[in-house]
Amino acid sequence: MKHKSNKNNGNKTKEVFEKVVNYVQTIVDNGEYEKFLKFQKSFRGYSFNNLILIFSQFPDATRVAGKSKWLKLKRELVPGAQKIFIIAPIPRQYSKKVKKVENGEEIETTETYQYNYYRYVYVYDISQTTGEEIPLESHNINTNEMSNFYQKLKSFSEFPVYEKDLEGSLKGYYAPTKKEIVLKKSLSIDDKTAVLLHELAHGLYDDFEYKTDRNLSEVFVESIAYIVADHFGLDTSLCSFNYITKWAKGDPKIVLDLGSKIQKCANQFIKNIEKFEMQEIELAA
Repeated sequence: MKHKSNKNNGNKTKEVFEKVVNYVQTIVDNGEYEKFLKFQKSFRGYSFNNLILIFSQFPDATRVAGKSKWLKLKRELVPGAQKIFIIAPIPRQYSKKVKKVENGEEIETTETYQYNYYRYVYVYDISQTTGEEIPLESHNINTNEMSNFYQKLKSFSEFPVYEKDLEGSLKGYYAPTKKEIVLKKSLSIDDKTAVLLHELAHGLYDDFEYKTDRNLSEVFVESIAYIVADHFGLDTSLCSFNYITKWAKGDPKIVLDLGSKIQKCANQFIKNIEKFEMQEIELAA
């Protein structure tokens, strides 16, 4: 099967991408990157570009769906409900007869071409609907104590985790040659948990060349750690995002590329921790 390019479709895609780039610039310039990271944990099924579109139009959104989806859930839109536009790929295909030479003979065959047609669709936040209550998923681990979560993370880690007396402001590090994580012994449990998430992100997902791309590497893992920590109920101020602001002023497309990677890795990290948690529960049963 082959893929078809569509000029009008390409223009629409370019138009939306330019909107996304502008929205990213605004988010970063307004100092809302941290808020966006917290926002995106509720929308794990959406692309990074659509997350930007949703956040920029309705930053307080918690759950969005199209009108027909809300109706299936027995909820109706309130009068004047705010529309949130996103872009959706619509798979299309067509068949065409072509002539080919096989074994020295010319034959006629039919080939199917596939392509995506992009169009705007509108979704609405749950706050813009009324009707039957919807049971919301709980994404928190089954504990309210970070000490328990910290121990679970240590068990989850594929790298040995050591607590040592570290000098100065260094809170911890991941040693790629030894494949081990070291945390500052004197830290509080919450700090140890936050640092452990950060160093796990280095070990599991960071593929940047640290010597030349240290800024990219640090923002990448700090952003992942922030999303995962917030997901499991840990309020952390460990992460800093000053590098993001510096990049965005130069080229927000870099933030877009990094943002998609952050989203994918953070979602996988959360999924793996939740899977590990469920395995522990099953073993204990």
